[in-house]
Amino acid sequence: AGMIALWAIAPLHHPLNRCAVTGGALRRVLVEFIARSNNMLALRAHQRNLQDRVSWLAQEVEKATADILLREREIVLRLSRAAEFRDPETGSHILRMAHYSRHIARNLGLTEAVQKRLFEAAPMHDIGKLGVPDVILLKPGRLRPEEFEIMKMHAIHGYDILKNSASDVLQAGAEIALTHHEKFDGSGYPRGLSGTEIPLFGRIVAVADVFDALTTKRPYKEAWPMEKATGFIIENSGKHFDPACVNAFFKSWDKVLDIGLQFQDDYSFSIDEVVV
Repeated sequence: AGMIALWAIAPLHHPLNRCAVTGGALRRVLVEFIARSNNMLALRAHQRNLQDRVSWLAQEVEKATADILLREREIVLRLSRAAEFRDPETGSHILRMAHYSRHIARNLGLTEAVQKRLFEAAPMHDIGKLGVPDVILLKPGRLRPEEFEIMKMHAIHGYDILKNSASDVLQAGAEIALTHHEKFDGSGYPRGLSGTEIPLFGRIVAVADVFDALTTKRPYKEAWPMEKATGFIIENSGKHFDPACVNAFFKSWDKVLDIGLQFQDDYSFSIDEVVV
């Protein structure tokens, strides 16, 4: 029996037979390796395709979001212009005061993103004038006390128009509309806020708006000389205006003069100059 068993396994000990067995196993390993490699390559290609698809979708979402924001801000600016058309002021007023506001923000050291938001929101400061009767809004002369009380409501009207929006620009616009007539000493309206109780955007726009109002002609007044207007701003620093905003306004004074010269009342207004 021992001899038979030895004879049965003897072929496996022959060198050629061992090579045949080893070669067969190697072929199986190679076939399995190639199959797995192909699967891995296919999976890798699929992953790359998915990544490319995700990247493309992200780009499309980004483009769509940017387009929505652009359209939103264009509509807001056109609405701001609608308020200006009801007012004796010109469309150039909202450009000048927006640029003055950004000038102040820049000199206060605010970030580019905050400067941009202020620049886009500032033109909405008087949007509430849409709710003021023409007989008061367009009156060529000083308002009677009871008329002025109605005029002051435009700050609240503007806030009501813009409040509760998911847009950061509209939120800023609502804040500016409500607070740009507040005064640093607490004597402003509509809430009589003082100092830093007044949001920074409101304090900035207060300087920009009043300066432009003083230096431009209106149906009820002539434009003030530059020296008189600057004297008024300086004299009212700490009273009407935040001293920090006044200092920032007069810093780089040549820039203020350039804005006034570039955006005069006969300037051809372009939506793209605020929607950026």
